[in-house]
Amino acid sequence: MPNDVLEPIKVIDQMIVDTSEAMKLAEAKGDDEAYQKLDRLFDDLLATRDEVLAGLLAGIAGKMTDYSKRLEALTARVKAWPFGGTHERQYRDKDLPDNDFEDTGPDAPLVTPAPVKADATPVVSAEWSENYQTLWDTMEVSDDWASKATYIAKKIVTGQSKYAAAVAGTQIPWWFVGVAHSMESGLDFTTHLYNGDPLTDRTVHHPPGRPAVIQGLPIDWIYSAKDSLRYERLDKVTDWSLPSVLFHWHRYNGISNEYKRRHIPTPYLWSGTQHYVKGRYTSDHEFNPQSVSKQVGAAVLLRALIDLNAVDLVTNKTGTGKKAVVVQNPVGNPAAAVQHIPSLAIDLSGAPFKHIAAELDYPGDLKQGAKGKGVERVQEWLSLQGFATPVDGDFGASTETQLQRFSAKNGRADIAVLDEEIWALLTAPLRKALAPLPKTPSLEAHVIKVARQHIEQRPTEVGGANSGPWVRTYMGGADGSPQLWCAGFISFVIDQAVRDLGVKIPFKRQVGVDNLVEDAKKDGRFVAEGEVKSPLLRQSKIKPGDLFVVQGDASDWTHAGFVEVVMAETFDTFEGNSNNDGSSNGTVALERNRSYPKKDFIRIL
Repeated sequence: MPNDVLEPIKVIDQMIVDTSEAMKLAEAKGDDEAYQKLDRLFDDLLATRDEVLAGLLAGIAGKMTDYSKRLEALTARVKAWPFGGTHERQYRDKDLPDNDFEDTGPDAPLVTPAPVKADATPVVSAEWSENYQTLWDTMEVSDDWASKATYIAKKIVTGQSKYAAAVAGTQIPWWFVGVAHSMESGLDFTTHLYNGDPLTDRTVHHPPGRPAVIQGLPIDWIYSAKDSLRYERLDKVTDWSLPSVLFHWHRYNGISNEYKRRHIPTPYLWSGTQHYVKGRYTSDHEFNPQSVSKQVGAAVLLRALIDLNAVDLVTNKTGTGKKAVVVQNPVGNPAAAVQHIPSLAIDLSGAPFKHIAAELDYPGDLKQGAKGKGVERVQEWLSLQGFATPVDGDFGASTETQLQRFSAKNGRADIAVLDEEIWALLTAPLRKALAPLPKTPSLEAHVIKVARQHIEQRPTEVGGANSGPWVRTYMGGADGSPQLWCAGFISFVIDQAVRDLGVKIPFKRQVGVDNLVEDAKKDGRFVAEGEVKSPLLRQSKIKPGDLFVVQGDASDWTHAGFVEVVMAETFDTFEGNSNNDGSSNGTVALERNRSYPKKDFIRIL
């Protein structure tokens, strides 16, 4: 189905995510009235999604006008709700000198205005470094502020590709720009990163008239963002340690100002923590000591990004003995490039998942001339992503060309050398399939959710019969022609479901269909075809999450999968190692429909 046809579904899915997050905020606040309203909106969104999808699949073009009208009404309802709170414009002191970044510390005199050299690079002072580190180490964030910060941090991750494009060719971290974008313009990509002014023209507020050179109207967000980063001299910065990061956010809003004069920790960093109480600029140059900022501060957003695993806080030690210095460095998680929050926290610690590290671990900065297993993995994923190249372990011209095309398609500059973000994007389908899901009341229901999550990523063989990363995932690291993987798919999905629920697997993991049947017969979980001859018996003895097995002969079963939906004469399935014809040695995992003859069933509990 073309992507443009699916656009209404994508719009609804985003509104569902927004509404779900707002429900969590309302629940955390104890706001029952808001929660109930959001709950009704959530149900309406789900119902509309199902109807729109059904209409698309059935090709009911006539109904799409009605769906469009409903979608417009729902969009208005979603936009009317203040998800994550309203944005608060960050005003500045109009007397802020151009050399504001030369401020040496919280107790030092205000900066004396002076000309700035063209090649000057802002560097955090020792005094400010100590101040930032102390405030960070002692920072406390209430549950309410943490909920707001988490919501915004998730939005920042979903904009990662634009932030990465804005910092391309510099050492500026993408997440630094994301946080500044939240502070300056409420994550609105129709406004300038400078100050939240609309992109329909150059900036009006400080700094006015930017970008100086434009390529037409409206101004492109990435173009303006790059100009903003250069204007703030951030493109020259090489130190992105924690104190330096906080310093550069601080100076984005100004340092030598009323906050410093009054010894108020700037709300630009610390709003939402115990460090900040009140006092803020209510317009440029107008400071109100009684007004309280409602904006989530940059330091709180960074903490939320760390808690989401979008950013890692790495501790490094330099020097030895008394001269040793411990420095904390926030480092972006390359997997954030996938822009998929759940896959940032995949648990691969259990025995059924340890082999998957070899599939997701970065194989290194591979380029033309490289050879080996790492190159094979790159070639497999390029081919699975639609950029086919020989899977031969030899990084040649074809692999380089397809890597450049994949990179360009994903909004990155053409690259000749693999990097960690591109690797995360290549392996995104597996990461999404492995992501944890919210708990459901029963194992069977959760198994169906996990199976659907895998099927949505279209697991497919590559590089030969029963081969490739998907097969190795389901078969404990093995692949190759003998590795029939339908039972491996079943066992892995159940392993993932019990991981999410924190329960024990109900039966021994098996990768052979006959073994699954043998164990089920021993445990009394086997349901023979003869026991479900009528629709009523089928409804009473088979349920979603159970397994079907295809009969070969009286003592042999050739294929297996999950029962998704039980109907009178047929049942829907999720199955691996199959195809549209229902083969027992196909190349994909998919959703399909089967009839009951020559099928037996296995209860998983």
